[in-house]
Amino acid sequence: MMKSTLAAAAIVLLSGAAAQAGTVRWNISEENSGVPNAQGVWNVTENGDKISGTAELQLLNGNPLSYKFEGALKDGVWTVNMTDRTDGKKGCVWTGHSPSGGGTQTTGLLGYANCDGGVKIVLRASH
Repeated sequence: MMKSTLAAAAIVLLSGAAAQAGTVRWNISEENSGVPNAQGVWNVTENGDKISGTAELQLLNGNPLSYKFEGALKDGVWTVNMTDRTDGKKGCVWTGHSPSGGGTQTTGLLGYANCDGGVKIVLRASH
């Protein structure tokens, strides 16, 4: 009986680890007009030069900010669409690159998200 319980527990742990194996966390900060606005993570699923996932950030005032995103890397530049933002910003597309102009092996990315209504967000990412 104890062996079957341990085996069942091991299966649950292994299946949970497998589900997490494809997800990478990127640290994210967003600012508007030079003012820090939010910090948190992107939970990124990578598939070659494509990414998708969810964002979990905290605004400077303590409120949560979340959204979905998907994008791709081409010629060293990430283009990422952000949707369902809980702060109400619509049509946000982030274009990010390594500050040194490097490719996919970089750990830091910098770029601007242009949103509907002329809103521009500076977004920094590290992974």
